[in-house]
Amino acid sequence: MIKNVVEVEHIQKIYGKKNENQSVALKDISFTMKEGEFIGIMGPSGSGKTTLLNVLSTLDRPTDGSVRIAGTDLTQMKNNELADFRAETLGFIFQDFNLLENLTLHENIALPLSLQNVKPAKIRERVEIVSKQLGIDDILTKYPAEVSGGQKQRTAAARALVHEPAIILGDEPTGALDSKNAISLLETMTELNAKQNVSILMVTHDPQSASYCERILFIQDGELYKELKRDSDREHFYKQILDVLATFGTQKA
Repeated sequence: MIKNVVEVEHIQKIYGKKNENQSVALKDISFTMKEGEFIGIMGPSGSGKTTLLNVLSTLDRPTDGSVRIAGTDLTQMKNNELADFRAETLGFIFQDFNLLENLTLHENIALPLSLQNVKPAKIRERVEIVSKQLGIDDILTKYPAEVSGGQKQRTAAARALVHEPAIILGDEPTGALDSKNAISLLETMTELNAKQNVSILMVTHDPQSASYCERILFIQDGELYKELKRDSDREHFYKQILDVLATFGTQKA
């Protein structure tokens, strides 16, 4: 039986204190994500998609509602517990790579395991596995400044995968890449999702990137506006995404 890796129930996020000017970022959002799904989150600027990602990534707490990831209720955890959970259970791929320039690619990929005090032999084994999966095993001794943007992003993806997280969260992961490298990364993510059942949730404004997902959650004004599932080829799904984005009054979300 396929388990839910994410369960979001009636979450709200309100910034500001009572009796002051309050800003409602999320309004009563609920959804589930099954293990092995590849989901995209889209919406206009200011719609709440980044706030939702921050809540899912434990960087922010909801004002109300509950969030469960891999069976753990995040809303019941203390800050130090959340930090450990984030390090052990979540993987992140950022738009700007977030690689440490003074570390080699191998050391960057190994970082999540090093911080967990995993034994060196196990670290080497995991780095070797994920770097081969992502086609960067021949450049691990290089530093970030010595490799291309595409290779940096693949390194960031390897770092997100190395500790075998329950879910990978992507924040505009193709935003800093040219079209060739963006497609390469998306195809790699799709392959990891399909062949290794890696669960991926990605925030994106780009309909081309979103078309690689199995399902899209569209958010507007802090609410779940629409859900779209891919039931045919990617080109048709891309056109469906554009149709939804057009209802926001723009073709770029």
